[in-house]
Amino acid sequence: MAWQRGQSLSGNRYIIEKKLGEGGIGVTYLAKNQRSELRVIKTLREDILDNPAWKPYLKKIQQDFRDEAVRLSVCLHPHIVKIKTIFEEENLPCIAMEYIEGADLSKYLRRMGILSETEALQYIQQIGDALKVIHRRGLLHRDIKPSNIIIRQNKTEAVLIDFGIAREFIPNEVQKHTIYHTPGFAPPEQYQIEAPRGEFIDVYALAATLYTLLTGVTPTSAENRNQHILLKPPQDLNPHISDRTNQAIMRGMALNADYRPQSVHEWLQLLEKTIDEKQNFGIIPPTQVITPAPKSLLPYSWKCVNTLKEHTSMVHSVTISPDGKIIASGSSDKTIKLWELQSGKLLRQLGRWFSGHSGIVDTLAFSHDGEILASGSWDETIKLWSVSTGKQISHLKGHNSCVNSLAFNPKDQILASSSVDSRIKLWQVIDNKEVNNFTGHSDSVSSIAWSPDGDFLASASADYTIKIWQASTGREIRTLYGHSLFVNSLAYSRDGTILASGSSDNTIKLWQASTGREIRTFKGHDDAVWTVTLSPDKEFLVSGSWDNTIKIWQIITGNEICTLRDHSNYVRSIAISPNGQTLVSGSDDGTIKIWQQQ
Repeated sequence: MAWQRGQSLSGNRYIIEKKLGEGGIGVTYLAKNQRSELRVIKTLREDILDNPAWKPYLKKIQQDFRDEAVRLSVCLHPHIVKIKTIFEEENLPCIAMEYIEGADLSKYLRRMGILSETEALQYIQQIGDALKVIHRRGLLHRDIKPSNIIIRQNKTEAVLIDFGIAREFIPNEVQKHTIYHTPGFAPPEQYQIEAPRGEFIDVYALAATLYTLLTGVTPTSAENRNQHILLKPPQDLNPHISDRTNQAIMRGMALNADYRPQSVHEWLQLLEKTIDEKQNFGIIPPTQVITPAPKSLLPYSWKCVNTLKEHTSMVHSVTISPDGKIIASGSSDKTIKLWELQSGKLLRQLGRWFSGHSGIVDTLAFSHDGEILASGSWDETIKLWSVSTGKQISHLKGHNSCVNSLAFNPKDQILASSSVDSRIKLWQVIDNKEVNNFTGHSDSVSSIAWSPDGDFLASASADYTIKIWQASTGREIRTLYGHSLFVNSLAYSRDGTILASGSSDNTIKLWQASTGREIRTFKGHDDAVWTVTLSPDKEFLVSGSWDNTIKIWQIITGNEICTLRDHSNYVRSIAISPNGQTLVSGSDDGTIKIWQQQ
């Protein structure tokens, strides 16, 4: 059926010049109209028509092609290819469109290597504006990618073309999909026969297109990402990309559609959003004068004063009792040890013989009166211990995978736990009863932290998000987006105004606790940030990383104060004493180190 040069269509209104190419279900030709103006003629591909598997659906495909052409013809926008006429030729639906002189973005990118952020954002903004018009008409494009965007010759104007798999959508309704997708640009929903349709489908593809323009690399496909092959943040490939754009891309490409902005407008706002650094990070009202702490009061120098070596394997968790006298440590040697902080003397080991954990002890938490120590393990259990006697008080079982984090509520006898099973559970300590179960994360919950008033619980997850929950109801209050990889650790400031998070994207972020607004990003680690904690006076932040270092940061300026390098392997856990003058760190080198401010 391939049309040859010189063939006339639509009663000699168009004369074929040449074949231009093929897309998902369509084939395009260059033609001239009766005024010798160039046009692009699009119709259905021959192999679609001749394929026996498609025969039962052929009439529907033809009708859909016509219907979508009609709808697109009223999507008038400078950055959408103009449809001139719709006609039939040899019982095939055909669309005549304007011919755009220029190169598509994939060819332009091959010539340029990568685009500057300014140029790339200009094109993305233009295509985003075009998509808003398309979406208002109840259509999705579903195949946004660099090769479907043409840059007009000698102009900085991008035009969206090739609507071959465009479809109607009803927001949030589950609808059948044509199983066609471009790997790297198609979201997971397009790999499914039935899935909700919404603007979030085109959001993913637009974000993936920006990823490619800024890196020259096609993103990891959604199919491979679902097989746990990680998507590298674009900033890893092009360090000149701004934090704002890097975060917007990763947010737009979230595998779970619920975690993406639900409209192109929302996503474009992320690209436009700037952080007001002059408002003292949203912590202190702008009318209040900020007086930096005197240099003599800031912890510019720390010294390791003791190294504890009684564990026979990696130290996963360290914590300090509320009175500042006892260190508790948990290890992959399956033991828990209690130490005197001041001297480093080993006081006792918990869990001898048959009462101990049968797996790695990954997390520890003291009750607020210091009388109970809770431990969580890879054996999927939680144990409660008497600190004074070392005896096991109770054994809690409810999670279906490793227990990652524990935290006692500041005002009630409630223990919160999180797990690789993506769940958060609340336990009544008095009667060992599970009283609530929070679900909402789509991957392992790595860390939990109570607000100082005990009204809210924050959770960090391998799904790249942080969630804030209302403790009394279990209702999810908000979700914080910004990290581009797993969020590993959380800590509230003592006054409850700030929440700090550490991530495998090598960064630490500060958030305004009351609004969830991102305040500041700390950069300096060369590997995953596994643990963060804040000083009691909110003057400095401490982070531990898989780059084997501990870093001290001044909160008010974001400056790195010093780096502690005594550990020879991953730093997994850090605790700070109630007076803020002593740090304790646990590492995969099997040691616990005690540091004092000099």
